[in-house]
Amino acid sequence: MRIIFHIDMNAFYANCEISQHPELKGKPIVISHNSKRSVVSTASYEAREFGVHSAMPLFMAKEKCPDLIVVEPHFNLYHELSQRFFEIVYKYSKKVEIASIDECYVDMSDYFTLTHAQPYAVAKEIQDNILSTLSLPCSIGISPNKFLSKMASDMKKPLGITIITQRNLKEVLWPIKVGDMYGIGKKTAPKLEEVGIKTIADIANYDNYQIIR
Repeated sequence: MRIIFHIDMNAFYANCEISQHPELKGKPIVISHNSKRSVVSTASYEAREFGVHSAMPLFMAKEKCPDLIVVEPHFNLYHELSQRFFEIVYKYSKKVEIASIDECYVDMSDYFTLTHAQPYAVAKEIQDNILSTLSLPCSIGISPNKFLSKMASDMKKPLGITIITQRNLKEVLWPIKVGDMYGIGKKTAPKLEEVGIKTIADIANYDNYQIIR
């Protein structure tokens, strides 16, 4: 059986800065140029509690969070830490698909065939390794395919590990809103909701021909 990990770094740019400046830990920060026309690149989880999110105009973020700390981006740092993150992952498997600077899919099937280890324990080991080595948190989703692993890694942040199997698929996945499903965009979600498709369960139980139309 295939075992795919999706490893997603949490608030990557923000946590890269925190790794270099521990005094920022626990504070509402955003990565952005500090000018009137700037937009937020990444927001820390503390800033997100105020409703601040990526792609938000900076002036609006400051209105939502008066104590917001604006940190200028350092892209060389992010690329360096990204490279070191992938180097850690490659120690566990050479079958790595890099999805972006801060996330990747890892085919761990051969690893578990050889070691007979438990997927959760290995995911925790990778997570702890990245955290202790780079001071960066990540979330990991585990399933038989990329789609489910991507969905799983989004379920618990930061520092979450979620496993989706045939046994718990309906329980874990089906209650999720259709707009939160990976691959469903902002324009598609309202169209689905109009015809009564509001959750992933509704998609699973709906007539395929009608969905395609």
